[in-house]
Amino acid sequence: MIAQDKQIKADKAIIDSMLSVVEKYQPGVRARFEQRRRADPAFAEAALTYAARLFGRPVLDDRSRVLVMIGQFTMARRPARLRETIIGACNLGLDLNEVLEVILQCSIYGGESIVDEPLEIFLEEVGARGMLDSVTAKALQPGQRDRVRNLEEERKTWHPDDSADPRAETLMEKYGWHGISMALTLRPQHTLDNATFIGSLDEDFAKAFYEFGYSDMYGRRVLDNRTRLLCMVGNTLAIGEIVQTRHHMRTAIKQGASPREVLEVLFQSVITVGHPNIVPERFRDLVKIVETEDGASF
Repeated sequence: MIAQDKQIKADKAIIDSMLSVVEKYQPGVRARFEQRRRADPAFAEAALTYAARLFGRPVLDDRSRVLVMIGQFTMARRPARLRETIIGACNLGLDLNEVLEVILQCSIYGGESIVDEPLEIFLEEVGARGMLDSVTAKALQPGQRDRVRNLEEERKTWHPDDSADPRAETLMEKYGWHGISMALTLRPQHTLDNATFIGSLDEDFAKAFYEFGYSDMYGRRVLDNRTRLLCMVGNTLAIGEIVQTRHHMRTAIKQGASPREVLEVLFQSVITVGHPNIVPERFRDLVKIVETEDGASF
């Protein structure tokens, strides 16, 4: 009987330890675990063990891990889990303007309407904690970022082939330099072909596309490019957009994320959005990218 009691206490301690790992990011996990355990104890424990094992890995810092999750739950339209993660971000003392930024950036791949419910949840939870004024005080104003950008400085970030291509000047004259320059920084040796093709279909759309996507959104600079691109990897995984996942994995590495951090986003995504399109094909995609990027390695 004594041995049995000791085993029960040991098992309880292990469960509590795993709950503590997950609870940092998902504060509702204890109630969810008890509900699952009433229905099926084996599943409840297996799912908790899996989540704790992956969320407890040290490769991603808490900030990056939470921000990726914010984007994924927004993209996957999972408001209850998004609310939990926003609460987790508040508890961890993260920069809430960055949390909001991840939600807003989801408009790129989810359409502008995808931010409506997540924004409402964000305002409710942040407002309830008396933190909303500090968020709105730092909100970007129209044109704020454009006024401090410098084309000649940004040219230094372009690929040499793009700088030498006369199409760069032509496209900036047509569609404005703010969007085209940002695109050249983030998508080297791709943007000129892409912008030329889109413009051949409709120049008005091309102008709107580069102004909104690259100048108004990617040019906001609320998040550093490394973090924003790790979130974009997560966002595209959440909706099964394989082509863009590949693009953003490569660009994330170019913008300072380590291949191991990108791989960790893939591992975490198995928990947050499921296995399809991730295991093992996206692992293989990332390995191929690392093999072709100079200086990149796991």
